[in-house]
Amino acid sequence: VKSAAGEVSAAAEESSASAWFSWPKFCSASKLLCIVFTSIVVLGLCCSAFASSYSNGVSELLNSVYVPDVAARRHRCRPEISGAGCGTQFEQHPHGAGELMYGPPKHRQRYTFGTAINVSATRGAGHLSHSALQDFARRYASTYSSADPYKHIVIDNLVPEALAHACMKELQAKHYLPSSSASGASSFWKSRSTPMGAKRGRGGYPENTQAEVFGPSTVRLFDFFQSRRFVAFLETLTGIRNLTADSRMIGGGPFSIVNGGFLSLHTDFNKHQTCQKGLLPIPNNEPIPGCRVVTPGWRRLNLLMYLNEGWREEWGGSFELWETDPRYSFLQYSKKVLPLLNRIAIFSVTDVSIHGHLDSVNHPHGEARKSLSFYYYTPTIDDEPLITPLLHES
Repeated sequence: VKSAAGEVSAAAEESSASAWFSWPKFCSASKLLCIVFTSIVVLGLCCSAFASSYSNGVSELLNSVYVPDVAARRHRCRPEISGAGCGTQFEQHPHGAGELMYGPPKHRQRYTFGTAINVSATRGAGHLSHSALQDFARRYASTYSSADPYKHIVIDNLVPEALAHACMKELQAKHYLPSSSASGASSFWKSRSTPMGAKRGRGGYPENTQAEVFGPSTVRLFDFFQSRRFVAFLETLTGIRNLTADSRMIGGGPFSIVNGGFLSLHTDFNKHQTCQKGLLPIPNNEPIPGCRVVTPGWRRLNLLMYLNEGWREEWGGSFELWETDPRYSFLQYSKKVLPLLNRIAIFSVTDVSIHGHLDSVNHPHGEARKSLSFYYYTPTIDDEPLITPLLHES
């Protein structure tokens, strides 16, 4: 509410501005110049106001994390675990130049509720032969290409149940081996905990490729998912040609995520770079001096195989698929995939394939969320407009 003095002052300013813009004084020389000048000023003010309004609108969308129905929200709001209420589940983190990441749990966010579909898996043949794989791929190629929120498919029993179960037991047997967050440490598992996620795997190359340290069933699955037979299956299923598996499995391999583990929403690197000490890769058409690409082309497909018998939704760790558009003007939780034994999720890696598992792992007996990850590449991205040619990390 203005004070009387403030009203007088405002009136005086308004009168002064009116006098300055009065036609007799300002426009006596040339009405045409006056009209042009005034139009430019008004247009500039309008553009400024529109830009400010648009910016605020986009910011408001990006400052919101969308969660699904009440049941799923309840799974995320476990006060007995986090000590947090349902309004304090996610914090927005700045990450690099203009990027935004999300992770639990500090600052209150505005929620908009939608419905996340709990994905029903397609049933595989449980047979590793070329003919069985190709039959399945041809039958479900349209399912893959038409999936929402981006191209993906979830398959149960693609590999024989006995093989998946044996691999699960092999990973389970290593559950209690030592973990370390120190680079180059001798511990079997390498843990990584940041505001963006908490996970546990074998670390970088070559440890992440050493299936033999688990057992023969894990070796067999590693060989199968990197075989030419399986790559041909992926090409038929997805329509992406000239795929190749990454023999160094950069960023992939076995994972054993313990209670409290989660992974923030993200899109994956399109090419991964390593840099000399003191340097960080930046989005660019070519690696900057001192950095080099270490992956065999452009990352196009992710395959996640889950190895968790009888896993329940309330134990967290569900794989989440989120929807956005190329401008990132909205963010909507779309689908979730329970990480069940012998369940495989395959999806296209693009700049809009946002995913993660925000529900932190919470197994009542401390069992880890076990999985194998494999990534596939192509030499070019001419067929995929949703991948930027700027090299970027996750």
